[in-house]
Amino acid sequence: MKTKRISTAVKHGLVPAMLAMGLAVTAFAQSQSKLDNRVRKLMAQFEALQADSEARIPAEKLNKAKGVILMERTKGGFIVGYEQGFGVAMVKGDDGWSPFAFMNSHEGSFGAQIGGKSTFSVILLMNDAARDRLVNPKVSFGGEAAGTGGSSTGGVGDSFTQEPPVLVFGQAKGLYGGAVVKGGSVAADDKANENYYGRFYSTKDILFDGKVEAPETAREFG
Repeated sequence: MKTKRISTAVKHGLVPAMLAMGLAVTAFAQSQSKLDNRVRKLMAQFEALQADSEARIPAEKLNKAKGVILMERTKGGFIVGYEQGFGVAMVKGDDGWSPFAFMNSHEGSFGAQIGGKSTFSVILLMNDAARDRLVNPKVSFGGEAAGTGGSSTGGVGDSFTQEPPVLVFGQAKGLYGGAVVKGGSVAADDKANENYYGRFYSTKDILFDGKVEAPETAREFG
């Protein structure tokens, strides 16, 4: 009788479904853990940047920022620029930084056109309009984005009569040299967001509507 019940369960797909569910839960946990490790790596790179007295982002710029994107890019090169990247975006609210939304980057220059090579950059969104563009599926940075190597003493503001709405800082000292950052764009990584938070949430849900709880790594930022 027991054998018959088991055979019936197999026949009707119950056991395969349970096995598939178990594998899915395991895969979800592994995927979430992998993403969390990548986020922690980005945060560690940010902390390393801020620990460099000659390259750190000036405190007044970070305090004024309405949003931030931490981005690690690969396949960089002279003139060609970076082609792929992984990152997270956060926006600042009354209670501090939001949960992070996963982003990826598309082909662009981001300062590589003047030489130098960096795998990590911090994009500060300095006003509401720049921040609110994160709700779009894809966000392009044109001539309004200005790059700098960062300086805790001089500050990027010394190079501009009016502060650009988007500032890009690189870990390598003097990497961007105040050059305009052209052609770069970031897009929501919906798959990563779904894998991390357990179901689909839009970037707007995560960053602006408070539909997910900020993880510890986001609460510790800044």
